[in-house]
Order: sequence, then C-alpha cells, then structure tokens
Amino acid sequence: MTGADDNKKRQVVLVTGAARGIGLAIAEALANGGHRLVLNDIDAGGLDRAVAKIRQTGSAVLGLAGDVSDPDTVRGMVEQVMTQFGRIDSLVNNAGIGGVGKTMLELSLEEWNEMLRVDLTSTFLMCRAVLPHMKSLQRGRIVNISSITAMMGVAGSTHYAAAKAGVIGLSKSLAREVAGDRINVNVIAPGLIDTAMSRKRGIDHQRHFVAWPRIGHPEDVAGLVNFLLSDEAEFITGQVISPNGGAYM
Repeated sequence: MTGADDNKKRQVVLVTGAARGIGLAIAEALANGGHRLVLNDIDAGGLDRAVAKIRQTGSAVLGLAGDVSDPDTVRGMVEQVMTQFGRIDSLVNNAGIGGVGKTMLELSLEEWNEMLRVDLTSTFLMCRAVLPHMKSLQRGRIVNISSITAMMGVAGSTHYAAAKAGVIGLSKSLAREVAGDRINVNVIAPGLIDTAMSRKRGIDHQRHFVAWPRIGHPEDVAGLVNFLLSDEAEFITGQVISPNGGAYM
C-alpha cells in the first residue's frame, strides 16, 4: 500500500456525543480501523475517559468538549480540528437527548425547543461547519444518527420523533446538494439499543416490538458507521438504514 492510499483510508473522523453508549462504540470501531479521531461530548469528564480509552488502541485522538447546538462552539471546534489535522474527512452526528415520555398535551414549549435544538439544530450546525472543508477535498462522508421513532412514531415522544424525522429530511436534502462534490450523506436510525438512555426509558416495555432474539447493542450501530465511511459505500447516499431487529420493516 502506498503512503497516499494509507492516508486516504486513515480518515480524520469527527464524532459527536462520543463519551458513552453508541458514540463511544462508534469511536472504538473507527479507532480499530486505524482512523484519526476527534471526539466531542458536552460531558467533559466522560469525554476524558473515552479519549483515554481510545488512546490505548494507539490511535491519534483529540477530545473537544462542548455543546454542539451552540454555533460558536461548533465553529471553534472545527477550527481546532483543522489546526490539528489539516482536514476533516468524515462527520458522525451522534449527539442528542432522548424523549421524556410525555404526551403532546403534557409537553412544555421549553421541552419542545430543547429537543429540536439538541437533536436537530446541532446536526445542521455541524454539517454546515464541515462542508467547506469536505468540498475542498472533493470527498467526504457524513452519517447522521436518527431513530426508528422518526419512522414509526411512539406515543409520548412527539418532540423526539419530530426532531429525528427532521434529521432524516435534512440528510436526504443535503445528500442531493453535495452529491456532485462526492460527499455522501446517510442516516442510521437505530431501533432498541441497550444504552443508558434506553434503560432510563425502560427496556422491558419496548422489547416486545423486536422480532430478533435479542435487542441491539451499540456495536450494531458502530459497524454500520464503519461501513458507511468506507470506500465500499461510495455509491450509497441519501439512505436511511435502520438496525432494529425487525421492529420496523
């Protein structure tokens, strides 16, 4: 393998919400693939632990704590990545919060606005910030994490479903805008995955939707991200892939 080929495969990948759960599993999978990583999370302590874990693999990793729903934070973070690595090849928008289990009549406007800000606006801001750098390379990969809830609906999650459906619409439209620049934009919409967020909502009452003999693991999502960032996925864009164990077909 030539040095140029090696550099192409060893992408600089920015992953948001990477301190735990699905985000950390994504970071671990990408580190095992030899990529150079920039990890973000609003939880600085959790991020430090994640970065330390990734460093044990020998991968180059930079941790940048901050709120990705804040435009100034996003702008500064992308500038730091460019200073450190000189390029951004791929972006994985994983940062987000879960629903609070309230019906629409129980939801406050503040809860609605917070959900859209964290789960949808952050995706917009991150995509907008990295696109100029990807366009300059005439190549890029963006993977946005949505949810099965956006496709099938879940009572008590109207604000969460709306935000995650917005991620799908944003991604499909953006995929058309940047296809000419060889920038792929795809969505992963996980079903029930065994994470702290899912356990907080309660796994047992969701388990009966899953046809497969087990529920999902964070690694099920991480493997898909790894594939979508690879050269083998070069002809895939604007797609929604849902690892859900047959909960939604």
